Amino acid sequence: MTAPLARPLADPACFDPDRFASHGYPHDIWTKMRADRPVAWHDDGVREPFWAITRYAEITAIGKDSDNFISSPGVTILRKDQMVADNTPRVPLMLTMDPPEHHKNRMILRERFKPSVMRALEEHIIARCGEIADDVAAARVAAAQGDDVIDFVDAIAMRLPLDVILELLGVPTDDRDQMYLWSNAVIGSEDPEYGSVDLPREAIVAAQQAMFGYFARFIAERRKAPREDLVSLLVEARIDGTPLNDMEILGFCFLLAIAGNETTRNATSGAMLALIEHPEARRTLTQDPSIMTPAVEELLRWVTPIVYMARTATRDIEIGGQTVLAGEKVVLFYPSANRDETVFENPFSLDFARRPNRHLTFGFGRHSCLGNDLARIELRAVLNEILTRFPGIELAGPVSRLRSNFVGGIKHMPIRLEP
Repeated sequence: MTAPLARPLADPACFDPDRFASHGYPHDIWTKMRADRPVAWHDDGVREPFWAITRYAEITAIGKDSDNFISSPGVTILRKDQMVADNTPRVPLMLTMDPPEHHKNRMILRERFKPSVMRALEEHIIARCGEIADDVAAARVAAAQGDDVIDFVDAIAMRLPLDVILELLGVPTDDRDQMYLWSNAVIGSEDPEYGSVDLPREAIVAAQQAMFGYFARFIAERRKAPREDLVSLLVEARIDGTPLNDMEILGFCFLLAIAGNETTRNATSGAMLALIEHPEARRTLTQDPSIMTPAVEELLRWVTPIVYMARTATRDIEIGGQTVLAGEKVVLFYPSANRDETVFENPFSLDFARRPNRHLTFGFGRHSCLGNDLARIELRAVLNEILTRFPGIELAGPVSRLRSNFVGGIKHMPIRLEP
């Protein structure tokens, strides 16, 4: 194949972190791109160029095709000024592995994250949600003579997923706040509150190194005295008969700590915001908790906290009528796929009766999120607890969004609790 003389160009705003921070997802732009250029070339001179993939059909086709589209060159788009030679040993991440290595690594954790094991945790998760609501209620009573506004993200959304994943790893939940800061620095590396607009790579590296140093202590302890936790599982794991080294285990710990809280935290904040902004849907769910499971699926479609994953073409290949050349990256915009009119009827309506609901919030194919069952349980539990205890919850100020084109995050969401 030869490269076409002209390529359809993506709207630069489809990937602009400032636009994401100020207005949220650019659904108007993605909608137009799905209609007239679902595979479009993006090159803003600031970041690596890539093909923007906005339609459900092409995104799922690429997700299933791990021969022609691989993850190992990287699943994110880097700024050109941050693409520097780095001789530091890389910590291997399952997220950037391809078959067969990816499958072998995924199998290590599969048994611990299968649905039956996650369901066994549900009672504990529900109890933890009750504790969080008790703390929030106590704070509300203490503030009865003053301002009873709280930050939903700090007080509620971030606590449950971090507590659960830290417990599974076998590390103290007392360190939750520190892990939260490190996670924010990694995911929000281009946000001035969490990282640095000018030096995002440095912010990520600093947080990574701190996390690696933190988890190294637990790896050493579990090598001496294993327990019933994920760090011990990783210490005792074998791939083709060979135990994992410390760098490989650190990669698992890092990925679990970040992915285990970011998706659910932002899904929780986004879901609560959606319920506040759609009072009829919220009233329906509050009056009939039996629809919580399909409601959570619809809220996951609606929020879609992970903006994209990138893949790299291994050969010249046609996708959506365009020729993608070997070595070029494609970016799969999951929120756009979840609003695709050809797949979802009335995609801009929040509909808890939607059937089927084949959203791509947890990715697609071999790299689909390993912890999706855990995330669903956590989201059901926390929403049920908050809506039951505080049915009159309302916004008390503007929502502050993360400056990121990778995670659709909410940094702060001031709310007022009404019983």
